[in-house]
Amino acid sequence: VRVLPNGLLAVEAEKDVQVNGEHQTVTVRGIVRPADIGSGNVVRSDHIAQMELRVNGKGVVGDAVKRPFFLYRLLLGLLPF
Repeated sequence: VRVLPNGLLAVEAEKDVQVNGEHQTVTVRGIVRPADIGSGNVVRSDHIAQMELRVNGKGVVGDAVKRPFFLYRLLLGLLPF
């Protein structure tokens, strides 16, 4: 993404994958030393400092995780079972 003033590199990578019928986008961000970049422009995950990992999905699993609509939540709160 950019070169920091101290010579380290801010990197970001994104990959789309299909898991259990769900489309997911995996994003990895972090800081890397230029010496840790291997052949083929590859960096091992244990060489990424301040690593952030984000997984966004659309499909069955993502739909199940979403909060239900307001009326359903209200009924769940009122019913004892």
